[in-house]
Amino acid sequence: MALLSAVLVVGLATAPDYALTVDEFNTDDYGPKALAWYTSGFTDRSHFETVEFSLWYYGPWFHILTAYVQSFDVADRITVRHAMTFLVGLAGLAALLPLGRLVGGRWVGLTAIVLCLMTGYVYGSLFFTPIDVPFLAAMTWATLAIAVMARQVLPSWPSTLAAGVLTGLAIATRTGGIITHAYLLGAMLLCATESFAVNGRMTARYLVQIVMRCAAVVGIGWLTAIALWPWLQIGNPLQQFKTALVHFANMPMAFEFPHWGERIWTNALPRSYIPNELLARLPEAFLILLAVALVCAIRLAVTLLLETRWRPDRKAAVREAILALARERGIFLVCLAVILPLAFLIVQRATIYDGVRHVLFVIPMLALLAGVGLAATLPLLGRAPLAAALVGGTYAGVVVLHLARLHPLEYVAINAFAGGTREAYDKFEQDYWSAAATEGLRRLERRLDYEPSFRKSETPPSILICIPWRDRLVGPMLQRPWVLETDPDKADFIIATQRWRCADGKPLILIDEVQRFDRTFAWVYKRPIGDD
Repeated sequence: MALLSAVLVVGLATAPDYALTVDEFNTDDYGPKALAWYTSGFTDRSHFETVEFSLWYYGPWFHILTAYVQSFDVADRITVRHAMTFLVGLAGLAALLPLGRLVGGRWVGLTAIVLCLMTGYVYGSLFFTPIDVPFLAAMTWATLAIAVMARQVLPSWPSTLAAGVLTGLAIATRTGGIITHAYLLGAMLLCATESFAVNGRMTARYLVQIVMRCAAVVGIGWLTAIALWPWLQIGNPLQQFKTALVHFANMPMAFEFPHWGERIWTNALPRSYIPNELLARLPEAFLILLAVALVCAIRLAVTLLLETRWRPDRKAAVREAILALARERGIFLVCLAVILPLAFLIVQRATIYDGVRHVLFVIPMLALLAGVGLAATLPLLGRAPLAAALVGGTYAGVVVLHLARLHPLEYVAINAFAGGTREAYDKFEQDYWSAAATEGLRRLERRLDYEPSFRKSETPPSILICIPWRDRLVGPMLQRPWVLETDPDKADFIIATQRWRCADGKPLILIDEVQRFDRTFAWVYKRPIGDD
């Protein structure tokens, strides 16, 4: 609680520092119009007709909630949006504490939360990734609900109802939420396996009871999804869902970007893309603990196999091994929540871009596995507690200092295995949201306010902010009078970004750079006075 409270204070205090990013321009429009669908009695169709195409294929519950809070004018709209995204994301990470206890004990959840917060890619995204962060939260809550449901061989009805609502919330966030049905099936099969191993038979009564609970979760889940997702309300819900699912499964987006120093295409990714991205973006300790967990799992599997093989009563040994595995269904559920979505995307060779933000929801599950790795090493670390605390504390301090130096661009962090943030520059998609443009803009606006001679006239200057697909929509970013310009040859000022260096080759004067570790993430240019 102390950790989460401290992070809460820091996050809310720094929320105004973060940039308005690519997906926030359209979701900030989507939220109020989706809210109007409900407040108008389902007659206002503006969010189907006037928002960016395909946005209605995402469930809007988080954007509606954000629009409602924004309506109180407690702060700037962008700041409120960032604060709301952060609060929902942090609540999702907080769910790792009880989930970790169910999976592997009291240290697992705390370790998972710490590792997620130390992951710059996760922490930075908590503020300005408006679709993937709510999905991370909903998937974590749904996984927790299923784990609670599976504690008993025959799940209780309260836990069943909770799992239904939260799996429905996941579906109503992004189509990928339907994978929670597979998590549910896996957990319930292990419950049934334990019942069979204990009783030596499977009764018809038990089968009916557990099938009823599964059906209740699915039914309540879909009712929740339909209630929270207007797209499912305007036609056959299953057909509407299929339309959205097919759209995202066959994304037409195709562009080139860097990955480990090579240029690859979004629609022709190597199968190693997601693992290699995680290898670069997760902190070193995170990866080491994952490796420890994997080694422990292999060792346990080999030990169990050998014990089963060499026991005289082979049948009893097999039953005991199956029972032992079934009783560890919490950790199996977490493994399933890692392996299943990643394997599906890798086998399907789905169109993935912008780092691995589309699988951001898997990182908390990986953190739980890393927490299990730490728990396995505690007896060893307990032999030298002071040395372990010193090494761990020093490493955590170095990581926090690194993220503080990156602020508010924490999400560009790359670990030492991939060369570090500095050496990884232009070898990965780092500032793919063009977040550094906002910092360059704020510095430029302060300079114009305090250096009137810097302007060539009293009329508002024109500016082009090089954010791909959003250069016409940057108005909400501006805090002083500007004339928006989309032609690099006409703008008085240009802010170029790592993804779109639109000022290259232009007769402009470089007046500022937004740098981190001597690497530039945004360039601010001025057109020479008298140059038309």
